Amino acid sequence: MKNPCGTTKANILEQVRINGVPVYWGTGVNPVNSPAQFFVAWGEGILTGGLIRTFNADSPERGFLWFVEEEEAEAKYGEIQESLRKMDLG
Repeated sequence: MKNPCGTTKANILEQVRINGVPVYWGTGVNPVNSPAQFFVAWGEGILTGGLIRTFNADSPERGFLWFVEEEEAEAKYGEIQESLRKMDLG
């Protein structure tokens, strides 16, 4: 299967579920014209068939962010988890 334009195969390094929301930290082929290779993604259906979008999108309920530095991505992974723990999901 070919990757649709704007996606890359997601290699999940770690994942958790906070208040029912999946959170992923992983690697992928760097997005076009960027050295980024680490990502943090959260939200239902964010990974489609093991693929992730190659651009950044950020909302409280769903998003994916790319990073050049592994430490920066790992720190954001923790921040997203903490943010989801604090959210009132009704």
